Amino acid sequence: MIWRAVFLIFIGGGTSLLFGQRYVGLSVDNDLYFGIDRYYSSGIFIKYGALKPQTNDSLGNFNYSSSHWTLGQEINTPSFRLTEDLDQIDYPYNGWLYLGYEQQYFSQLNFGYGWGIQLGTTGAEASFAKFMQNTYHIYVLGLPPLTWAYSMPQSFHLNVETVLYWGQPLQGRLKWVQESSLRAGSFRTQFQTRFGFQLGNLEGLPFFGQRLEAQTDGLSFFTGLSMIANLHDYSLTGSLFRSNSYYPLQAERFRAILQGGVIWQASQWRFSSLFNYASPFITNQRIKRHPYLNISIFRLLN
Repeated sequence: MIWRAVFLIFIGGGTSLLFGQRYVGLSVDNDLYFGIDRYYSSGIFIKYGALKPQTNDSLGNFNYSSSHWTLGQEINTPSFRLTEDLDQIDYPYNGWLYLGYEQQYFSQLNFGYGWGIQLGTTGAEASFAKFMQNTYHIYVLGLPPLTWAYSMPQSFHLNVETVLYWGQPLQGRLKWVQESSLRAGSFRTQFQTRFGFQLGNLEGLPFFGQRLEAQTDGLSFFTGLSMIANLHDYSLTGSLFRSNSYYPLQAERFRAILQGGVIWQASQWRFSSLFNYASPFITNQRIKRHPYLNISIFRLLN
């Protein structure tokens, strides 16, 4: 069923929203690149978006707006993947499958804002997380299946978010960049800010959002920090309104993720990679630092 939905999204990209610049893309988070499989262990995001044309083609009045769709899946895994002993589980099993919509507006290449909404479900079976992860482990990696003991229960969720993008040229091709977002809802409520330095010849803020109005070939690098103030995260502690988690775990209120990445754009293709090195999300994580890598490929359609 999930792959049928994926197919329809890609096919729909050629038959809908035919005006303006469009793209399709695949973005994947995984820690398997470092020979590990724990905590936030997998994220798969299939994306489609389009730039909406405006009657007045001026950048001064937020006339560049774009819409973006995401079919995403996130998977959490404890460090002892094969145990069913609750006392040895230091991170919850959870799957999160959702459909998201975002709207972005830019008055200039280095300033913009956006909003978004996500609808989805948790649960080992409902999110297809247990099936996807164990199928991959058994048939691709040749490893035993994970137990998925005491996974977070199935529940439907609604989340909304607002985002602000900002960049300030410093000297030559060096730029200070920042992205701040506020998320609220039954799945995740948190404030996050990402900031750092961007170096290269790509215009605008290519590491933040999906920029469609400035498509130039080139290469850019980013190094910075993501800081998160966490008020509630269903994937870590269960429901905010009732006690439905099997795990006696407490989420960290503040997190930090060191980041470093590169984007290369050529012709109609964009390739990017972003390294993440995260502080603990759970207070009693057995291993206090967690690296994972994002690899993304996007194809511009017109």
